Amino acid sequence: MDLLNVESFWINKKNRSYIKTEQIDPPKNNEVLIQTIYTGISFGTEYIVYSGKVPKSEKNMMKCPHQVGNFGEEIKYGYLNVGKVIKGSPKYKGKNVFTLYPHQNLFTIAENEISIIPREIPLKRCLLTANLETAINALWDTLPSVGDKCVIIGAGIVGLLMAYILKSIIGLDVILIDKDKKKKKIADFFNISFFTTFNKNIRANYIYECTGDSKLFKEIGRISENEATICILSWYGTSQSTIKFGEYYLSKRLNIIFSQVSKISKNRIKFWTNKTRRDLAIRLLNDKKLDALIDKNEIKFKKLPDFFKNIKNKNFFCKVVNYNK
Repeated sequence: MDLLNVESFWINKKNRSYIKTEQIDPPKNNEVLIQTIYTGISFGTEYIVYSGKVPKSEKNMMKCPHQVGNFGEEIKYGYLNVGKVIKGSPKYKGKNVFTLYPHQNLFTIAENEISIIPREIPLKRCLLTANLETAINALWDTLPSVGDKCVIIGAGIVGLLMAYILKSIIGLDVILIDKDKKKKKIADFFNISFFTTFNKNIRANYIYECTGDSKLFKEIGRISENEATICILSWYGTSQSTIKFGEYYLSKRLNIIFSQVSKISKNRIKFWTNKTRRDLAIRLLNDKKLDALIDKNEIKFKKLPDFFKNIKNKNFFCKVVNYNK
């Protein structure tokens, strides 16, 4: 059978990238051919990859499902893809689906790796799927309950979705902290209490760190109640992290959990898989308020190298890459 011509986004050197034309095989049995409509950029992780800051020890763990190449070398990376099945089983043909595929305009994938998007959920909103999975996994790792005091540090996409999920639980006290005062507007929109500093009166028994800034751990220790749980959702890359455990951490018997989304929380692993958790995340996206997290300034697929080259593009909205422009 004839090979298919496709275009994909590649990082070829530290802080350098390009659009590559390549050829792929047509779909085999139990595979589908998908035409990409949108991809999303998980800026924190993808910028670490783009800037060559993946630690050697983490190069296997941080691989995404359909990555091609290796960190520090030429690599195709990404995992937020919304597209339409244009060839395959009649069961799936014509369906809009979410997959963990990199930035590529046309690709084949196994049927059991696609998640069908319900008609009532807008396609762009589904680019929040993986970030919402991160929040769900952190919730399962910590299991806060009625009466608990929760503080989320960092009002990026993951932090906002973490606060959004916690706010949906009756009886939780939820506070969002971010030094950028402009983010108060989005916090107010979701009816979440917002502070730009670690107010001296703030106390919490569950703290969710979503900034990637390890310098905040002294303040995190200070606002923690005795026996509090600190859940780390950030990936620090090669940045050096220094924590003075002699201040607050020992005397308060604080617990630190690293919540890594590629592995299901031990509290739920008997009942859920990565695929079923992903399908749950998509169902939970059926709330039009979440559209407030989507950047209205879309990026043309072929302009992706320019986007990554210009770090001024960074903000807290979910970046949308449009393949039809």
